[in-house]
Amino acid sequence: MRVFSTGGGVQSTAALILAARGEIEYQVFVFANTGDDSENPDTLSYIEEIALPYAKAAGVEFVEVQKLRQGKYEKQTLYGEIHRRKRSVMIPVRMSNGAPGNRACTIDFKIRVVDKWIAENTEKGTDVWVGLGITTDEFHRARFAEPEQVRGFTKRIEYPLIDLRMSRQDCMNMIASEGLPVPPRSACYFCPFHRREEWIRMRNAKPDLFQKAVELERFINHRREAVLRKDKVWFHQALRPLEEAVGMQMTFDDLDNCESGYCMV
Repeated sequence: MRVFSTGGGVQSTAALILAARGEIEYQVFVFANTGDDSENPDTLSYIEEIALPYAKAAGVEFVEVQKLRQGKYEKQTLYGEIHRRKRSVMIPVRMSNGAPGNRACTIDFKIRVVDKWIAENTEKGTDVWVGLGITTDEFHRARFAEPEQVRGFTKRIEYPLIDLRMSRQDCMNMIASEGLPVPPRSACYFCPFHRREEWIRMRNAKPDLFQKAVELERFINHRREAVLRKDKVWFHQALRPLEEAVGMQMTFDDLDNCESGYCMV
């Protein structure tokens, strides 16, 4: 079985086009939604309005899955879980020395959710190739590991866009040539891996969303100070409160060629 783990962004959309053309072989594209209150709302709109209809017309199966609370059928969101957990921060906030914290968000809300779907839709002992949308300009993010046993199946990671020697720009060109709009960057809107320019873009274009990220950072730090007696953490590379760090930056008009540093693309 071959499954593509899609984030709904540029590289994933290019892979979807390649699958529709028969140039790469994946039976299904699986999108792990971290929550409607967590994902970039523009990504969710793109998937609903562009990617899903395109996949359906091309005969490519496209599935959206979401983490469920253990023992229940209630959907769990990353934003909600950050508020619920009292002693850990699930996202890679920047510590006082600038280093990112843990990335439990990627493991719990992306990787394990896709693995669970695979396990529920394959027989035990099946070999499963999982494609990830990493391009040549992001080669450092690729993890070339030995096959591993996961939930009763053998999981093998592969990078079809690297195999085809495609860059992010190549993906954007392919999407445009297919007559599709280029998707927005895919990430949770409060992701501390946002580049400086992305924070500026959000502040200018989506002020309400930016304010939610500001308030989430404040909430995390209030809890760390009041409950855990720990140092503050930051969403921005400047290691300052988000609204202050972004307020100091100049405005960019054209950011389309900036590269991503996100967990899924």
